[in-house]
Amino acid sequence: MRKKRIASLQAGELNLTAMIDVAFQLLSFFVMTMVPTDVLAQIDVTRPSPPPPGKIITSPLHPISITVLPNDSYVLNDRSISKENLNNALTTLGATDPEATIIVSCTPKSTHGKMVEVLDICAKAKLTSLSVVSLE
Repeated sequence: MRKKRIASLQAGELNLTAMIDVAFQLLSFFVMTMVPTDVLAQIDVTRPSPPPPGKIITSPLHPISITVLPNDSYVLNDRSISKENLNNALTTLGATDPEATIIVSCTPKSTHGKMVEVLDICAKAKLTSLSVVSLE
């Protein structure tokens, strides 16, 4: 019997170019066919119920304007006012007309804390119709 001579084995070369091409084609396929989910459409929002049919909605003719200035002062309907007087005025307004519209305006240099103080005063006075506006 003859012995077969075992030839020396050499490692084969892999053609990586073809595999990279396939990987990029798969990647581009999945990216192009992906359908992103709309996160904002998934948010649960509770809306106020409409008024009963017999109730007439009256819109305020003159909203109350409060401007928060950067030097720790406030302006109520174009008149400068202190924090204590603003608190008294809004408490009186909340007792007489709790559905009054309040527009809180802030200048770019006024602090966030002062705006929050005005909103806290409105909350204590039971005023709920508030709008916050930034002045430029």
